[in-house]
Amino acid sequence: MIVFQTLLFLFAAQAWSLGLSCPSKPARFQLSKSPVKDSRVQTLTFPSRVHSLFKANNTVWAHYTLPTGTGPFPAILVLPVMAAPNTWIERQFIRQFNQKGFATLFLETPYQFHRRPSPSVHSGEVFLARNPKILAQNFRQAVSDSCQALAWLKDRPEIDPSRIGIFGISLGSLVGSATYSISSIPRYGVFLLGGADLPDLLFHSAMTAPFVKKMGISENELEKAWAGMDVLNYRQENKNKPALLINASWDQIIPRENALKLKEAFPDSRQMWVPFGHYSAMIHLFWIPRYVARAFQRHLK
Repeated sequence: MIVFQTLLFLFAAQAWSLGLSCPSKPARFQLSKSPVKDSRVQTLTFPSRVHSLFKANNTVWAHYTLPTGTGPFPAILVLPVMAAPNTWIERQFIRQFNQKGFATLFLETPYQFHRRPSPSVHSGEVFLARNPKILAQNFRQAVSDSCQALAWLKDRPEIDPSRIGIFGISLGSLVGSATYSISSIPRYGVFLLGGADLPDLLFHSAMTAPFVKKMGISENELEKAWAGMDVLNYRQENKNKPALLINASWDQIIPRENALKLKEAFPDSRQMWVPFGHYSAMIHLFWIPRYVARAFQRHLK
């Protein structure tokens, strides 16, 4: 991942109470047709409840796709990887979900795609901030935006509010599992290549450890900034919440210890392991999207 080296954060992070919470008031949502041939795809925009320094990042973009049929449909919120140049990976899953009769809402998380500070900035790279407090704020913003997206899905007349799920990959898995921990809307979650204990993960991941050390960030600073935000803090709330966790056996980005902690955070989840590492696990895309879609079918249909 290319780390955004030239950005200087010149503001103090907003003060937060400990823990995560979903916004209580609905945002102003705007739904419009996407400029694509498939008329079933629409673009959703709404203001983020968590503001950043960059105006572009404060508007949330999402892409809503309906399956064929009349509904009411089950639905899945899809949360992507952090710094991919496109949405090819997520589209493999969205296609399977739509074919199985699910509506999907693909959410652009902070600093991705339309939310980049500048067109010259790579999608997602600003998410990994130089400051622990701002990194925590970015994560809070992602969770808050996800909660708002779920609330929008729940109120749609063509969606069955009792059959909503949440799916995330890599960073999307971290954000998705945190959102699932605090929101009462999803009934099932699938988290691919995720983990728990974020301060520990950042210090031991092959992606983030060199960056954290170079910035001179201490683990104590990260723990303070992340207080009350990790899914491990919600183990009691996560009892009886079904989930499927899929991890890679040789993953150096999400170490095995952190993947096992995610299982600990969701006592009633099922965890399965596939060969290869964080990136080489892409070879499993020839079968995993269908497998995940069937798991959602079993739990939500």
